[in-house]
Amino acid sequence: MSGRRARGAATILARAPVRVSLAGGGTDQAAYYERFGGLVVSATITRYCHVSVRARDDGLITIASADQRTSGVHRVGQAVAAGDPLALPRTAIELFAGRGLDERGADLFLAAEVPPGSGLGSSSAMVCALVRALGAYTGARLAAGRVAELACDVEIGRLGFPIGKQDPYASAFGGLNALVFSTRDVCVVPLALPPAAAEELAGSLLLFSTGQTRDSASILAGQQAATAGDGAVVESLHRIREIAERMRAALSAGDVGAVGRLLDEGWRHKRGLSSRVSTPAIDGWYAAARAAGALGGKIAGAGGGGFLLLCSPPAAQHRVREAMARCGLRELPFDLDGLGAHTLLRQRG
Repeated sequence: MSGRRARGAATILARAPVRVSLAGGGTDQAAYYERFGGLVVSATITRYCHVSVRARDDGLITIASADQRTSGVHRVGQAVAAGDPLALPRTAIELFAGRGLDERGADLFLAAEVPPGSGLGSSSAMVCALVRALGAYTGARLAAGRVAELACDVEIGRLGFPIGKQDPYASAFGGLNALVFSTRDVCVVPLALPPAAAEELAGSLLLFSTGQTRDSASILAGQQAATAGDGAVVESLHRIREIAERMRAALSAGDVGAVGRLLDEGWRHKRGLSSRVSTPAIDGWYAAARAAGALGGKIAGAGGGGFLLLCSPPAAQHRVREAMARCGLRELPFDLDGLGAHTLLRQRG
């Protein structure tokens, strides 16, 4: 959707990384952490959600999404319809309307390097990129914690998505972190590995696309409800949090060799959260990876599809890749990211 660009106006480019959750997923939901406290260990990777904001001179706000293959015009104050494919950018725009965005106008363009429903936290990464871009465009100075808070407000507060808080905080801050959740706040604790250990960790993690999308909202909503009244689910979450504690301790000590074993243990407990976390196909792929030499792994995100994360020693990775190729899974190459959501360009027209 073309716009009439204002002379001398700014063009802002921002990006935010997606993440892989290594341990603790599910304990970042309010239904759990408000009672027991939550802990997630996660790392952002070099796959990104991108947002550009280009100024107009007629006050019109347009949105184009490459991933949703749609575009539209947003009018400040309009209600966001349920199921609107542009719900995220429309809601993010409302956060900055009071800073003159509605008077200046803007053309927004969104694009992600991973497909929707990937289990890599791409929706939260997109919101973090939106907040970074719109904040820079309107002159708001936002620390990483504020970016995460605003992203949570968009997805959880305003749109009512039944997600936890780990994804916005992981994407906003970037890097390898322990994320501690309580009723008071979210504490982000960087896990600073020695260079050799960081290289070993990055070299041991593999991602493979299952080619299957999943409805994470319904899985997570069911988990939230079960956390309130199902003792077995709560007990599984207790074990998952304990594994996250051990993962944090292992990484803090530079013991990368423990990651695969803890991933495997965590996956077994995660499958106890819902019958929809895994499928016979996923179980078969995971068994094939383990037989080929992978130490452990999990389905990224809520489960049911998306990406399969595996931890494998370098000596076994050729066999693991061959096994996944025979299963029809395609690898997504990546490295670890350390920057978090940030602006790439602030250019005057």
